[in-house]
Amino acid sequence: MSYTHIKEIGIRFFAEQDRQQGALAADLCAADYRAEIAGFPPMDREGHSQFGAMFYRAFPNLHHRIEETVAEADKVTVHFTLHGAQTGDFAGIPPTGREVAVPAIAILSLREGKVYRLQAVFDQMGLMRQLGALPA
Repeated sequence: MSYTHIKEIGIRFFAEQDRQQGALAADLCAADYRAEIAGFPPMDREGHSQFGAMFYRAFPNLHHRIEETVAEADKVTVHFTLHGAQTGDFAGIPPTGREVAVPAIAILSLREGKVYRLQAVFDQMGLMRQLGALPA
């Protein structure tokens, strides 16, 4: 696989999550897919889809803006910013109507053209500050 193709998989992974409002694209994920997002227990594909859907219920216009991708032989690192307005309940916080911009980095490990592992971090404290749940 070329580096260009590997980068395209990383970009499509998040574009499909936006399109499907949190669900992961089955054709992009290996059967043994595992997500490790800092601060949360590991998740399989269904668990990660449910986790994503929770965000899209609270932020229906949520979308990933890809800032940068870096590819290796079997991995792609995607730096992105999540953008959206909170119009639904989120983690016990009633709708605020506030727009958020949350930076994140994800490393997608690939096998046979499919993502089998996601390791990610996002600015959870920044998100809570933007929602007014923590002091600025």
